[in-house]
Amino acid sequence: MVADSKLLSICIPTYNGAKYIQNNIDIILKQIKEYNLSGVEIVVSDNCSTDEIPDIMKKYKEMYPDIIRYNRNEANLGYDRNVMKCCEIASGKFIHLFGDDDYYSPNGLKRLYDVLLNNEDLSVLVLSNYYLRNDYYGLIVSRKSLNEKFTIKDKIYNNDSDNFIIDVEDRAWPNTNLVFRKEYFNQIPDLEKFYKKDWIHIYILLYIAKNWPNSYLFADKYPIVINRVGVQSWLNNNDGPRIYFNNLWVYSFANKLGYSKRVFNWYRKTLLSEYIKNVTFRRSNNFFINIEYIVKYFKYWKDLYRFYTKFVREYLKPCQTVFSVKNEKVLSRKRKVLTILGCRFCLKEYEQPKIEFAHKFDESDILLFQNEKGNLRQFVTGDFYSEMNKNLEYFWQYKLVPEDFCKRVARLKNKKLISYSDYLSDCSYYQNILMHIDKKAFPENEISGNKILQKTGK
Repeated sequence: MVADSKLLSICIPTYNGAKYIQNNIDIILKQIKEYNLSGVEIVVSDNCSTDEIPDIMKKYKEMYPDIIRYNRNEANLGYDRNVMKCCEIASGKFIHLFGDDDYYSPNGLKRLYDVLLNNEDLSVLVLSNYYLRNDYYGLIVSRKSLNEKFTIKDKIYNNDSDNFIIDVEDRAWPNTNLVFRKEYFNQIPDLEKFYKKDWIHIYILLYIAKNWPNSYLFADKYPIVINRVGVQSWLNNNDGPRIYFNNLWVYSFANKLGYSKRVFNWYRKTLLSEYIKNVTFRRSNNFFINIEYIVKYFKYWKDLYRFYTKFVREYLKPCQTVFSVKNEKVLSRKRKVLTILGCRFCLKEYEQPKIEFAHKFDESDILLFQNEKGNLRQFVTGDFYSEMNKNLEYFWQYKLVPEDFCKRVARLKNKKLISYSDYLSDCSYYQNILMHIDKKAFPENEISGNKILQKTGK
């Protein structure tokens, strides 16, 4: 490799991503400095953002002119064209597409860089990831928590693109999980047909893996990146039907690219099962739009029995009644929905109660540790339990709380580190206690001064 050339371009297409992009870039810069990764550049293509992105990137550009490359489009080109623009600007041998709200694990960039440095003949790599649940207080979970298929060791696939794509499964859905050779990317024809089809990066993966079959799959056990979930604006009943259908449509090109028929046959069956289990945002609330997509899916699933017996039934479920009024729970919200002749109207929507943290909580207080093997875990300190313990001791005087939970909290407040997931569970249990405490059990003069009871609204 020429001394001045870059091994890796981290390409970040962004639009109004000011909320998270600084965290993303700071982590990259930290690892570049810590591990002396001189062959890395950061390329940001701003799709005419209306937030603070230009000011943020100006500062980075001034501070790190040899690392940061910044482009601002004069008009919004759309996601796909902005991805293309970002890749066009990149000068690295390899391109890593990167979501502006995602970030590398503590040594993720170093591990990726080492693999690229020692395997420069690779064509495409699919990274391992953990998920940061923005909708659940920044909890980080592994793929094992969400999927049954779990890769223990890194794998290299030489002339075995069929098994590579099958093993990749849905790991390539986030564009942040994809790295590929730029020279091969430049040879992909007719990418314009995938503009506004939501999954252009999936076609890039399919094309390169088939035509230059020397691929790499990182082990799920050791995450390279953290994908942020719970912030996707498209996760709704208006955009979801189109986006999820396009996923299947893009994968159908596996047949045209020369993969064996078993590849797409496996994928369409896998996707049908997944959609049946998690159909909520794959369908519209409009009866006629759902009929339109059932007709589209028919082309790919017409020979599958479950398409008729389960998928169609689930897909039309919100439109089945002539008239109904019912309560529904969607993610962290509840709503009252009126359905008339398949048309749905939200009468009322309200947030579910969120966890009331006893400790004055900030996500920056969460400690993230990675062991020598690469596993990630989040912890909090025992101090987080001090105020909870104090309140529980007060309630225990009146025998209003379970003794075993009081003893648990008293014990944990003295520990140095407690699993963050355990802390969330304890806070949820603690909140449930507060909601069911009867203020009549307290002396009149003690109720008014108790802030905890005031929180419960009792």
